[in-house]
Amino acid sequence: MKSSVGFNLNSQKKYIKKIGLAASVIIMTAAVNCFPYLKSIRKNVLVRIAVVCRADSVRISGFKGKRFCKNYTVFPNSKLPLYFSAGDDAVVVNGKRYRGAVEVEEIGGKLWVRNIVNIEDYLKGVVPCEIGKIFSKTIEAAKAQAVAARTYAYAHLGQHEELGFDLYATVQDQVYNGISCESDFTTLAVEQTKGQILVYHNRPIEAKYHSTCGGRTADFNDAWPGTPPPYLQSVKCPYCKKSPHYAWQKIFTRKEFFIHLRNGLKKISRDIPDDELIKKLLFVKNKRSKRVKRMIILTEKNKYTIPGYEIRRVFGDDHDPGGLLKSNFIELKSRGDSIIIEGKGFGHGVGMCQFGALEMAEQGKTYREILYHYFPGTKIIKIR
Repeated sequence: MKSSVGFNLNSQKKYIKKIGLAASVIIMTAAVNCFPYLKSIRKNVLVRIAVVCRADSVRISGFKGKRFCKNYTVFPNSKLPLYFSAGDDAVVVNGKRYRGAVEVEEIGGKLWVRNIVNIEDYLKGVVPCEIGKIFSKTIEAAKAQAVAARTYAYAHLGQHEELGFDLYATVQDQVYNGISCESDFTTLAVEQTKGQILVYHNRPIEAKYHSTCGGRTADFNDAWPGTPPPYLQSVKCPYCKKSPHYAWQKIFTRKEFFIHLRNGLKKISRDIPDDELIKKLLFVKNKRSKRVKRMIILTEKNKYTIPGYEIRRVFGDDHDPGGLLKSNFIELKSRGDSIIIEGKGFGHGVGMCQFGALEMAEQGKTYREILYHYFPGTKIIKIR
């Protein structure tokens, strides 16, 4: 499928440390889509989350050995590493409360703080941050999110081993805010799905999820290069129409658009010389997902091909989350002196659509039905 708009303008790490939380930790190293068989997986493992990265100082309240320290300030020149365990059921880092314990270490002259916690307790601080506010009618969506987030965590243990942790506490992995974001319904969802993960051919899957798909989820290669897992394929999703991100647009003047395009191409190191007039943009689309597979830029002298998974970086700006366009489910429209990007969805579009999951739960679907819809061919199993 192709769509085009023509223009004639010149403007244009380390190891797991024991800290008195549990007897042992199984070290698991895993690459995407290349995880050990389930016989090596155990429930109730500890997970290490980077909750502070590259800081000049950090304040911690917790037990340092047998002594409780309140607002203990750590600097890079402190005697490191330092370990703090929970006091009053929590260890506090820069005012934020966490279960488990924390480890502070200096790397490259900066402080890194790792929260080391049971994986089920970790999920209690992830699910509400990722799925949002949950009510009794939507608890099945929270269960689906819990299983997906647990699967993601197991599939990425050890991925940042050179820095001594498993997961970032941000969108780089999964958003995690500790005890501060926990809620009754999401905690219940975690507890009622305890130990459950999604597998494909007896391995934990790459459990991708996103906010809004815009009516159809994306294929894996719409968002990333590489060999696509069979379960990360585009599926219909008539459930996310209530999302505020279901349909949207960005409007530019022609001059603004071409400046924005050229600046975006520089971000991915695909500069077009200023003396080359851009004559036409051509979108080649994935027939199934409707996402842009590649963008072809025709100038007076050359042809440039940009892969679809770079589109969000090219057209994103400082006002977009992470500097990325909401999605690559887009069309270009020319109207008078304006060029309009009309889009659908929010996020990479691969895997589970969270607004879709919420609506499916509202309609009475179970978390199993939700997960099997978005991850076809997978199976839910319980880790023993």
